Amino acid sequence: MAESTADGVERRLPTDEARELFALVRDIARREIAPGAAEEEAAGRFPREVFALLSRSGLLGLPYDPEYGGGGQPYEVYLQVLEELAAARLTVGLGVSVHTLSCHALAGFGTEEQRAAHLPAMLGGGLLGAYCLSEPSAGSDAAALRTRAVREGTATG
Repeated sequence: MAESTADGVERRLPTDEARELFALVRDIARREIAPGAAEEEAAGRFPREVFALLSRSGLLGLPYDPEYGGGGQPYEVYLQVLEELAAARLTVGLGVSVHTLSCHALAGFGTEEQRAAHLPAMLGGGLLGAYCLSEPSAGSDAAALRTRAVREGTATG
């Protein structure tokens, strides 16, 4: 079901639960994230308290299985939540995105024992996930990555 928000963004929130979840996210973004965002960014402070709040609120595992503490939400809902968090403070949106991606390998490819041991803490128990990105010519600056194609042989097809 599509609906427009006060800022004119059309949201596709398929259930009443998703609409209530999004209302919670908007409230947290407006009251807890946005007010101090500019000052904290200028000071270079990572918003640990915000991530603790998001964890307690069940917002760090939205697209994952409820069996492990996830929210069981469609990816489309998760992405709209991510967009709302990033609008309030980009660091928070990016942090949630990195955390969610860091859970993916474990949720999708971990053993049952690994999932049971680690996913509950990652999806709602306060453990914040991360991953490392490093390239020889760019370090951790993903925007500095460069590639090129070199034709070898003949194309078949």
